[in-house]
Amino acid sequence: MRSFRLGARLHVHLLLAALALFCISLASASWAADAYPSKPIRLLVGFGAGGPTDLTFRKLAELAGKELGQTIIVENKPGAGATLAPSNMARVDKPDGYTIAAATAGLLRFPHVQKVDWSPTRDFTWIAGLGGYTFVLAVKSSSPFHTVEDLVKYAKANPGKVSIGTAGAGTTMHLLSEAFGAMAGADITHIGFKSSSEAATNLIGGHTVAALDAVGSMLPFVESGDVRLLMSFDAQKADWMPNVPTAKSLGYDLVYPAPYGVVGPKGMSPEVVAKLNAAFKAAIDSSEYAKLLTSLRQTYWYKGPADYDAWAREFYVSERSLVERAKLGRS
Repeated sequence: MRSFRLGARLHVHLLLAALALFCISLASASWAADAYPSKPIRLLVGFGAGGPTDLTFRKLAELAGKELGQTIIVENKPGAGATLAPSNMARVDKPDGYTIAAATAGLLRFPHVQKVDWSPTRDFTWIAGLGGYTFVLAVKSSSPFHTVEDLVKYAKANPGKVSIGTAGAGTTMHLLSEAFGAMAGADITHIGFKSSSEAATNLIGGHTVAALDAVGSMLPFVESGDVRLLMSFDAQKADWMPNVPTAKSLGYDLVYPAPYGVVGPKGMSPEVVAKLNAAFKAAIDSSEYAKLLTSLRQTYWYKGPADYDAWAREFYVSERSLVERAKLGRS
């Protein structure tokens, strides 16, 4: 009987100790969330320096960092269709809010193109949707191709001779170039570079016939007279480029806005996510960021954590159709 009572007491003590540890862990997690951020934050960007994505997230890091009272350090880690940075983060970084990553449409597309060991719908915390790109097809100003029809006609007569440069394999630009070639019935060669600036430099240098990129990366060269725009992938003609037809108006069913935002590893605390979301929301609502959006011809596109996560799940499913049209789906 005595041994039974001793066992019961021991059991109670163990339960009380476990409860105490649980309460301490909760208090510790709460304190960490309250104190966040107490050190600099890393923001991984899957594109090279100098392009519109890099410029965009550097400005976002600067403005959101001011809101948080901490420095947000941008690290460029291009590769794997701009998914190398966020996928590595998801695998190795703690969900403590001190490492986050830029998310572009490629994060929701790449698993349809190539087998990966991560899932965009299971392995990330979707923090905030922030903006969107407009994509364009461009040629050198001295190019003999003045219309898309000119380009396609030549490509059909000279298989493999028309090259389109983009900011990398597996990116939205790559998929659009392949889908365009497939829908045009033309053998077009894709050349992926490490950044938008590299793609533009090679176009101007005559190393590629055309380039497909965010309009913001092409605007300086359009304004300098080095580049001409042949086509956009927006739903409608833009007021600021009235002479540039849309792909849809030319018979190509390629209307493609490309939202971007920030993500973290799965399992982030709601309190930390809320702080990051509020900081980035303040950043995109600022007049300083509005000027950048205008200069890069990007669009304002805000979604909070729950809406951003829901959008990502829907977009992930819809991306399969673009991959199939580009004939790049994995077998």
